[in-house]
Amino acid sequence: MSPSVILVAGDLQAEIITEEGGVLSKLTSQGESFLTETPWSSKVTPAKFPAPDESAWVNNWRGGWQLCAPNTGLPASDCLTPAFHGVASQASWEITCSTESSLDIRWIDEEGEIEISRSWKLFDPEKVIVSSVVTNNSETTKAIGVAEHLILGSDFLSPIKSGLAATLEFCPAAEIIELDYSGAPTGRQLSGSETKSDWTNLTKDQPARVFALGHSKHRRISVELENWIAEITWEGLEHALVWQEFGTSKDSPWNGEVFALGLEPTNIAHGLGANDETGPFIEPGNQLHWSTTLQLTRKVLS
Repeated sequence: MSPSVILVAGDLQAEIITEEGGVLSKLTSQGESFLTETPWSSKVTPAKFPAPDESAWVNNWRGGWQLCAPNTGLPASDCLTPAFHGVASQASWEITCSTESSLDIRWIDEEGEIEISRSWKLFDPEKVIVSSVVTNNSETTKAIGVAEHLILGSDFLSPIKSGLAATLEFCPAAEIIELDYSGAPTGRQLSGSETKSDWTNLTKDQPARVFALGHSKHRRISVELENWIAEITWEGLEHALVWQEFGTSKDSPWNGEVFALGLEPTNIAHGLGANDETGPFIEPGNQLHWSTTLQLTRKVLS
């Protein structure tokens, strides 16, 4: 396994692997783990080159929480250096500052045109905040896609295996945009008022799926499951993706063994990434700022 940095705040502990996309690979508190870990995580190594497609990326994905950037999803067909989920997602990041409970890291592309800074901070009790900035250092407009690949799992999702349901709650004004499993819009959209229980009560009997929450007035998603509530809030990004995989994908390498719930703030309301026609764009010398917070709360049992 690659060298890692351990952050601590009270009972909360995070492990970050800078050589693997700056991923927050493990998050534990009160003896429980909250982020998914793939069954093949022990085989993951620092990437020597960007993953050209989804299969290559997944095979070198250990789970956890990392940034997909400077694009998301499939690379453009005319891309000179194809990189699924963006080059930075599995690249090595430089440490610029660290304390017992915080870590600042930076990534710059080979041309020196796109620079990304991330600042991880842990707080007691059970809060993680990551603040990010993308800077366009070039002289041309750049299409930039970002997504917080925040994937819950491990002990947090273990009650799903015994038949319990996870309760999802999000802004009632958000637009639900159905996506196929590649992340492409199916054309079906629902308003929050039309939400049915199969979008908010998540069980292992449901198929693997992805959908987007567009234009939320209140940028918040929470998931309640047995003894814990995990709440995601964010600023600076318009949308979020929800990815549900509760052991239903049987093909390799999933093999029906992966239990994951992605709650992923993003600037694109689908999984196809940014492009030079529709953007989203960052002008020369400009920046995109955003922050994401994960708050874990243990329920008080009566």
